Amino acid sequence: MEKKYFLKKDEDFKKVYKKRKTFGNRNFTLYIRRNGLDHSRMGFSINKKVGKAVVRNKIKRRLRALYGDIYPRLVPGYDLVVVVKNNVADLNFKETSSAFYHLMRVSKMSKGGRRS
Repeated sequence: MEKKYFLKKDEDFKKVYKKRKTFGNRNFTLYIRRNGLDHSRMGFSINKKVGKAVVRNKIKRRLRALYGDIYPRLVPGYDLVVVVKNNVADLNFKETSSAFYHLMRVSKMSKGGRRS
């Protein structure tokens, strides 16, 4: 996916944290804010307590893959920040994807069902 579909700058993250709607489950917390663009953007926040750099990067790779999969079904015009909780380091890809899709359904950001 192109860089324009991701949040990179600290000021963008801060805007989402400041004026937001919050949703969560056992593994993730999702912050949502309108961005006024014709596409949605997503950013990931992973604390150093989650694990060492290798573990955090593995989680980010998995989340980017899941985001690329669900992007066509996302409601356009929102900035989303996914905050990863500590226990995600112990999950396999199937459990991570289940929790991610659950979060998207709960927040009503996903328009369609999950792709098998």
